Amino acid sequence: MLIDRNGLPVADVWTYRGADEPVATVARSKDVLPLDAWLAANEQGTAPAGIRVQGHDDPERIAALLPQLELIVIEFPKSRDGRGFTLAKFLREKWHFEGSIRAAGPLLPDQLAMLWACGFDSLLSPSDVPTARWHEAALAAQGRAARPRTLLERLSA
Repeated sequence: MLIDRNGLPVADVWTYRGADEPVATVARSKDVLPLDAWLAANEQGTAPAGIRVQGHDDPERIAALLPQLELIVIEFPKSRDGRGFTLAKFLREKWHFEGSIRAAGPLLPDQLAMLWACGFDSLLSPSDVPTARWHEAALAAQGRAARPRTLLERLSA
């Protein structure tokens, strides 16, 4: 299920395909392919507008593809693996990617504020997390952002 920045479920127009699944023959389709499959489709001129990468994938390799992409899905292999956060931050701040960045994998609602802070727009919710938990986490994150920063927070920034 796709969760937006408000922690609410929304309709997903993208189709997530595996490396061996058939892809639309029209370039810029709403398909999302794993990195290697996307590169193969790109050589044939039929690369879709979405790509699925891992947090450990080389950021420089992904940066070269950004002009062709509308959506980047960053897969988190474990909830405690933070490389996806770093990759999203690089995509937004270093390479100024303006498309959508979506998180996927065994994420926890407690990580929602950090996802948004690093530049993610949405996430694919794990099936074992109730939808209401994402909304509660989004409300809590908004409350933290609205409160004034403490002296320690201001000095350490």
